[in-house]
Amino acid sequence: MKRALILLLAISTLAAARDKKPKVQPGPYVFTSKASAQTVKALIVQENLRGGYTLESDNQLQFRLSMPGQLPPMDSMLTITGICKDVTTKKVWSYSLAELNGTTKVVVQPFWEYPDVDCKIQTREFVWGVPEEIAAFQAMLDKAASAQAATAAPAAASTATAPSTASTSAADQQQKQHAACVELAKSNPSIVCK
Repeated sequence: MKRALILLLAISTLAAARDKKPKVQPGPYVFTSKASAQTVKALIVQENLRGGYTLESDNQLQFRLSMPGQLPPMDSMLTITGICKDVTTKKVWSYSLAELNGTTKVVVQPFWEYPDVDCKIQTREFVWGVPEEIAAFQAMLDKAASAQAATAAPAAASTATAPSTASTSAADQQQKQHAACVELAKSNPSIVCK
């Protein structure tokens, strides 16, 4: 009886510890950055390309990157491999950016894209379950904002001494974004500014 009670207590303790573990929620995941949307986009694309992903679609501030992959074992029962010659299973990261009042909102949606038994494309979201990766992504966005702010300060000082114009031209805006990219590239050699 005493052994059974100890075993029951141990099981309930393990179950309680499991339940206290933070639950990771499925996407979409929302981040913010003080960097411009174009700077954030360039950084995200460069990091993913370096990680082996391909820029699959690019619609200004909505884009997605993918790489061939293998569904996790439980999910792989949903597909039959080898039958669909032109359709492969891919791990996809979809990004949507919106810039408002000096803040860029970044919405990230990871999912699997795979062929079903009729070779039609199906999608299945997956949980971005590594807290360290999520924290690293936010840190990358924060670093982009810091680098952009560092390059904007000298530009603002030089603008203060120049005669003021009613509006900033598109060429000036591109030049500032390029300068921010170059500054960011100094600390991260994988970033290429165009």
